[in-house]
Order: sequence, then structure tokens, then C-alpha cells
Amino acid sequence: MSKVSNALYEVVDGLARRVLDAVPSGQPNAEARDAWGALLLIAQNWRDSPDLPADLKTVDDKALPL
Repeated sequence: MSKVSNALYEVVDGLARRVLDAVPSGQPNAEARDAWGALLLIAQNWRDSPDLPADLKTVDDKALPL
């Protein structure tokens, strides 16, 4: 389980970096937009996990209310 958790962390971290790197420019960025979509899919699929961080649940609830 630890290896899976670490792998998921690495994926989320890499995607989040793409999004955050694009923020200062204020310009549309297809790579950041795709990374944001992937982060939302991860959050949506992880939404019922008791291990979901509260901040990520808030983002998921606001971005993809179900």
C-alpha cells in the first residue's frame, strides 16, 4: 500500500506543479488545463476514501459537485 500511496503522491505532485507553474503567467495553458482535469478526476475517484484530505474534498465538491 505504501508504494501505491507514494506513486499516487508523485503523480498528483507532478500534475499540481504544472498547474501552479502556469498561474503566474495568467495565460491560458493547455498543459495546465489538462493537468487540472486529471487532478479533478483523481479527486473524484478518491472522493469517498476516508483518507481524502479535507482540502482536496473541498476542491472536488466545488469543481465537480455530484
